[in-house]
Amino acid sequence: MMLRWPFARQPGVIERLDPQSAYQLWAGSYPPRPHNPLMEVEQETVLALLPDVRDLTVLDAGCGSGRYLRVLGERGANAIGMDLSPAMLERARETTTRIARADLRALPFDAMSFDLVVCGLALGDLAEIELALTEVARVLRPGGGVVYSVVHPAGGEAGWSRTFESGGTQWAIDSFWHSADRHREACASAGLVIEEWREPAVKRATDQRAILVVRARR
Repeated sequence: MMLRWPFARQPGVIERLDPQSAYQLWAGSYPPRPHNPLMEVEQETVLALLPDVRDLTVLDAGCGSGRYLRVLGERGANAIGMDLSPAMLERARETTTRIARADLRALPFDAMSFDLVVCGLALGDLAEIELALTEVARVLRPGGGVVYSVVHPAGGEAGWSRTFESGGTQWAIDSFWHSADRHREACASAGLVIEEWREPAVKRATDQRAILVVRARR
């Protein structure tokens, strides 16, 4: 993933896709690790906010190709992944078979099933972040936490696009740019108390905030 502005400009015509169509096309070349500076600072910040996950039951919500599933497993968590994209889940299956196809807005898990939810760069694919965070809160045990990240809301105002290349074509993914206030309000309406709020910039590229990472507790 890259952002066309202000981080890079790509030549030629860029075609637009909805998130699920994009992930179907992108999954085969999407590695289960940070593969650009934005994702590097995102993962560094998310991992810095995680508790000790050893022996915790953790949901990777919107697991994609499984990059957080891999880290959580290495740290001793009892991790389960879910994603709406069948193609991305096939990539995640290379890391673990403990995965499910599901929508963040309707999680197929019992209430109070998880100690922790991790959600990396997935909420920007949804219009209804309130519903998604309410579902996250529902499946958390009392005192459980969530750490989630999105491309920074400032990106919408700056005209950023999430882009990738496939078959010689540049593709841009349609995204939802929810404001910082909306993130705060969505957490509050879900009964999640924000503990940490971080807005790091991409190192060596710009001082502009690039990522929003939130840690909250039920």
